[in-house]
Amino acid sequence: MGSQSGAICNQCETHFTVNDGGGFFFHLLRCDTCGAGKSISFEEIGEPHLRYLKGLKVPYCMATDEHDRKVRETYKGKPMTRDEYHAAVEELCGKCDCGGQFRLDAPARCPRCRSENHRQDPEGGFICYD
Repeated sequence: MGSQSGAICNQCETHFTVNDGGGFFFHLLRCDTCGAGKSISFEEIGEPHLRYLKGLKVPYCMATDEHDRKVRETYKGKPMTRDEYHAAVEELCGKCDCGGQFRLDAPARCPRCRSENHRQDPEGGFICYD
């Protein structure tokens, strides 16, 4: 499950929104240069996602437990490690318009100055999403 919260840049005081994590059916990546976000569904990922599920000992999440179990039991493809899976997802997402690479572990950045140094905005709210 992902979350959305308000943030304030400690460098330039810009107020912005930070989305963290994906959901039950998608991943959220960020550009490693500018911080822009990009989501990709497990359906779009396709074969690599099935290979990753095949290698898991437990469901990816409780919401997909039955589906994941069926994949583990019936999928004939070779399992994929977490690192191999992350590399495949990042390759599928490609380059950002700024020239950076979309990464699963890229930090949130201020959209104005691109600083990674920010704090939570107490008035910015907080929500969880799928």
